[in-house]
Amino acid sequence: MYYINPVIKDFIRTNQPENRGGYIRLDQNENPDGLPKWLFKKAIKRITPSYLSLYPEEIEFTAKYAHLLGLKYENITLTDGSVVAMGYVVKVFGESRKKLLCVTPTFGMYKVYADMQQMETEFVHYKDDYTFNIDELIKRIDERTSLISLVNPNMPIGNVYLQEDIIRVIEKAKEVNAMVIIDEAYHYFYEKSSINLIDRYDNLIILRTFSKFLSIPGLRMGAVISNQKNIQYVKNYKPHYTVNNVALTFGETIVDNFDRLYGDLQKKFKDGKKALLKALDEAAYSYIPTEGCFICIRPKHKTAEYITEELKKQNILIFCGKGDSAGFLRVTIWDRKYMKLFISTLLEIDIEN
Repeated sequence: MYYINPVIKDFIRTNQPENRGGYIRLDQNENPDGLPKWLFKKAIKRITPSYLSLYPEEIEFTAKYAHLLGLKYENITLTDGSVVAMGYVVKVFGESRKKLLCVTPTFGMYKVYADMQQMETEFVHYKDDYTFNIDELIKRIDERTSLISLVNPNMPIGNVYLQEDIIRVIEKAKEVNAMVIIDEAYHYFYEKSSINLIDRYDNLIILRTFSKFLSIPGLRMGAVISNQKNIQYVKNYKPHYTVNNVALTFGETIVDNFDRLYGDLQKKFKDGKKALLKALDEAAYSYIPTEGCFICIRPKHKTAEYITEELKKQNILIFCGKGDSAGFLRVTIWDRKYMKLFISTLLEIDIEN
């Protein structure tokens, strides 16, 4: 029998949902409309057959992106999505037989990567009211801790971690030589960042993505952000040419036109969020306050499973909560037109028998 890595052999991975293109997609925190047409046209005209025949060149765009963030080229390495970025970080900095410490519920790939690295994942739960006690996480940091991950804002709950609490986590982690990952996938929905801490703490890694606010999940582009030494360690592991030319072109066009794009997208998001929250309040729905582009809503009469299936019949996809978020409907927040359609359809479905 040929050799199979036993850790990989025992994994059962399932496919992500497909055939979603014909639906109104409010299930995976995407912008259903994508980039504005004016920006799309600027980017697409730069993509020619000869350009696609070249191997990707990342340096110029990475430098531009770093400048946008107030950093240097040496502080960033690009990845094909932040989900791949977190895999690199766990592989490079995660010590086998030690712990990954993280919140639950949160993005599930952290545990997957930790399992592949033969690490133990230790979860810290929310309180019954879905508030989070950072002291509980801090007291779990010990000599067996190798990595700590905090998604800020955290998905699916939508809470945020204050800068002073993040610093407490980083400093406690430093005492036991643990690395802290602050996953800022939902930055720009929540403006505060820990980027200003990367020169102060050498055990801090920040992840960013172009998939959420910047609206190009189909092109798969993310970034690892840290001090120069840590970034070089990630580059030592990262293969060449993993971010393709089309992604780089759109990324550069986004950065070159950032102020205008930011204004367009923020207006749509804020208008949509305001309309949704107003409608939920008027209909007396209970929901968890959120700083992300998603919200967990508690149904009033029908089950979350029933409502999710009935919405799908009406051509609307949402996510039905599972595990620690079971019983909730998780809905992507974007343009007002989608929020109005969702809430009107919800009110037709979630009726008292």
